[in-house]
Amino acid sequence: MSQLNKFKISLPLAKNSANWRHWWIYVGLGLALSISISGNLCAADLKFSESEPGEPGVGWQNSPFLKSEIPLITSWGDPNDEEKEPKNLLPPPIDAQYTIAPGDTLRQVLAKFDIGRIETARVIKSLSKTFKPRNLRPGHRLILQIQSPLPPETQKKLVSIDFTADAKTDIAVIRDGRGDFVAQRHNRELGRRLAYGEGIITSSLYQAGADEGIPARALINMIKVFSFDVDFQRDIQQNDEFALFYERLTDETGTIAEIGPVIFARLKLRRREVKLYRFKLKKGEIDYFDNQGRSVKKFLLSTPTDGARISSGFGRRRHPILGYSKLHKGIDFAAPRGTPVYAAGNGIIEIAKRYGSYGNYVRIRHKNHYKTAYAHLKGFGPGIKSGIRVRQRRVIGYIGSTGRSTGPHLHYEVIYKNRHVNPRGVRIPTGIQLAGKEYKRFKAERKKIDRSMILLRKKNATDAKIDNY
Repeated sequence: MSQLNKFKISLPLAKNSANWRHWWIYVGLGLALSISISGNLCAADLKFSESEPGEPGVGWQNSPFLKSEIPLITSWGDPNDEEKEPKNLLPPPIDAQYTIAPGDTLRQVLAKFDIGRIETARVIKSLSKTFKPRNLRPGHRLILQIQSPLPPETQKKLVSIDFTADAKTDIAVIRDGRGDFVAQRHNRELGRRLAYGEGIITSSLYQAGADEGIPARALINMIKVFSFDVDFQRDIQQNDEFALFYERLTDETGTIAEIGPVIFARLKLRRREVKLYRFKLKKGEIDYFDNQGRSVKKFLLSTPTDGARISSGFGRRRHPILGYSKLHKGIDFAAPRGTPVYAAGNGIIEIAKRYGSYGNYVRIRHKNHYKTAYAHLKGFGPGIKSGIRVRQRRVIGYIGSTGRSTGPHLHYEVIYKNRHVNPRGVRIPTGIQLAGKEYKRFKAERKKIDRSMILLRKKNATDAKIDNY
């Protein structure tokens, strides 16, 4: 401060001096002295900041920008690498589809897409916990994702496989983060809808149904309902009428995913009319009954296969192979090879094996002294063997041409008290007759079904008018 005071005292003396150069000398010395004092203060401050770097509470003087070395900024990328391609990145998986054909196995399908044997075994093992691969059927569509290999590897890898097992179930096998395969089952939400259709048979029942928009599966269900009482090869004539009230299951888009049961069916034939209603008994069994509450179910089926025509009847005929007249002890139903053959009624299998000129042969013992026999089968149904008990309409075999046969057909026999009888002429015992409270329940259910059909028919008629407008 003493130096500053000297500067203040000497300044007025400069004004009285005759020589202006003395004044400029005093000003220059004052400025130099001020800069020297400020520099000493700043150096002291910087020296203090260097002694305690990074100490909490120090302020701006701890900034890295005041340090002698500027820290490297590591968060920015190297501009020289911006134009370089990433290394060792897998290409995106390849999407593929495959529809199962007859004779295909999952192992064969994966081999077609170059999936290795070890990986295929792992996929099958995982899938088997949720869905048996042997249950894949022709028409099942597989959706696959496949990962191409990076050099030097050459083996492709499966990422996932998806397919619809049935109308209600989707199956997926997915590779997880550890490289293992996990199988998943997804149950689809299906809605129930009622449907009604009717028509006149001009050429065939299937064609008439298709003309009215009735799915073939619903018509097959109707044929099964009437199979105890109607021979669709001989009883159906031109201009006969039919009506069908049934359930159908639809997915979230409204597409028909599955056909439900027949609720009501009607056939107006040339000489008679048959109406059948679906009804659940108090014991839980479901059957079809006519207006009077009589069960349509007979003791034995009149036709133990679907879609067949009678190629040879019961009685004496000239044998097509032996060349002489002989009693034909049954009825022959001609149908494509592999068509399922059903047990005509409940019973116990006596024989299920190769049986001389009959070829592959099954014989079933029923109640009331009845037996039925099935010959020339291509093969036997799942689990069919001597001694087991079967229920009506269980698949016991498939139409073929084994034994003494000229072509694929089913030879069907009915034996009553050890005598062969005409399957079409024998009086087969009928089912139950509803009575009492059960019959009252049936009548209430019948009225409910009739009301539902009337409402649906009116709706169909209204929709048809709108479409034609």
